[in-house]
Amino acid sequence: MISTTTLIICTLFFTAIGAIWIVGYNYVKKHYPANLPHFYMVLAVVRVVLILTFVGVYILFISKSTAESRAFAIMVILMYILMMGVSLKIKH
Repeated sequence: MISTTTLIICTLFFTAIGAIWIVGYNYVKKHYPANLPHFYMVLAVVRVVLILTFVGVYILFISKSTAESRAFAIMVILMYILMMGVSLKIKH
């Protein structure tokens, strides 16, 4: 089972990634609107790399069982989908 501390850390992690997306989107849209596609692609790559690193570190160094690793990976995927849905809904 995933601990409460892990859940809180994941929530803060995804909140930070979502906030960076929204603030960055507003900044680029205001100052360099032609660069929005570039911003989106760069930030998409950064998000994926950060999330895969986050999951990898958890699975390799923190997780105590295969079931816990699987539950964590599923939770992170669901949180990512939720974060993207909310951030895209806010900005579009």
